[in-house]
Amino acid sequence: MPDPETPVAIKPVDPPRQFDTPQLGLTLAQVERLIRANEARTQFGVDGSGLTVAVLDTGLNMDHVDFAGRIVAQANFTADNGGDPNDATDGQGHGTNVGGIIVANGDHRGIAPGAGIIPIKVLGNNGSGSFAAVADALQWVLDHREEHSIAAVSMSLGAGDNRVSDDGFDLDPVNNRIRALREQNVAVVVAAGNDYFTHHSEQGMSYPAILRHGLSVGAVFDDFEGGFTYSSGARVFSSGPDRITPFSQRLHETVAPDCRTDIFAPGAPVTSAGINGPRGESVQQGTSQAAPVATGVVLLMQSLFRKLTGELAPVDDIVELMRRSGVVIHDGDDESDNVEHTDLDFRRVDAFAALDAVGRHLQKQLFITGEPLRRQPVPA
Repeated sequence: MPDPETPVAIKPVDPPRQFDTPQLGLTLAQVERLIRANEARTQFGVDGSGLTVAVLDTGLNMDHVDFAGRIVAQANFTADNGGDPNDATDGQGHGTNVGGIIVANGDHRGIAPGAGIIPIKVLGNNGSGSFAAVADALQWVLDHREEHSIAAVSMSLGAGDNRVSDDGFDLDPVNNRIRALREQNVAVVVAAGNDYFTHHSEQGMSYPAILRHGLSVGAVFDDFEGGFTYSSGARVFSSGPDRITPFSQRLHETVAPDCRTDIFAPGAPVTSAGINGPRGESVQQGTSQAAPVATGVVLLMQSLFRKLTGELAPVDDIVELMRRSGVVIHDGDDESDNVEHTDLDFRRVDAFAALDAVGRHLQKQLFITGEPLRRQPVPA
């Protein structure tokens, strides 16, 4: 079990590209097309409104037009910004990019553009922090969950290790608080890790993605973007939709049924909000970007569930419905890179299919019981 003061970092695959003004307009369009997010919002009439996401990261550009009027609260668990516990200003850019992917609604459009956001700064402007800060931040979310209608937590951070089990984490404070949030119907979405190449193409995920009570997310490309060489040594010769990125850590359910990689999402490259002024823009790649895409879909699913039942769904149901409705992707069928592949099938999130699955699930329960679903598990 990591010591609370063990360093935690964003582990970027490459330095972010920052721009002062938007270069490409509504630049999540490619991501949205792959997972059918706009179609889902339009068809089912939900956009995350009334719900809030807590983003544990480097903070947020509070003055960005993408977040105008929707920063519900903020908290700082680092020494940055004078150690002010109420100042989560982002001086690094990672958290702003991540937050924009989830809720942007200005120059850029996130997956759940109606949701509120709470930036919780657990990583300093140098991109690193401690798991003690992460544990404290998760406790803050537990304490303020009802007050701020928090329905999801996004954590694009990790230890950089490669695990196949969460054995030995029974007393781990991060694990226990993720579990407590899950019991309160709050999904904690965690990036799987960017070190697949570094760990010699061995299956596994970084801590805390390996913890079974979280929702772990790997990364695929969303379009034909050409080739990339990453600082870790990972290299893709030809990218394309639904090709797993060479850096994304992954763990199949046949290897670890309780600690598998739950879902994949587009994460390379993604253009979102940046820290250079009120209209700043940044382009970043990683499971750090895939995790907030999945987080946005969680918010849409919970929005629909609450719209139809008046309450949030159990996280077990959200994960099961997201996986069941996901697009099957095969690791090794069309990837063109310098890593070894598992030759196994994984699931990539599809927002439209996920919301449709929520609706069908509730209709089935209504037919069977005569009453709307109330905290009943999804049948296996």
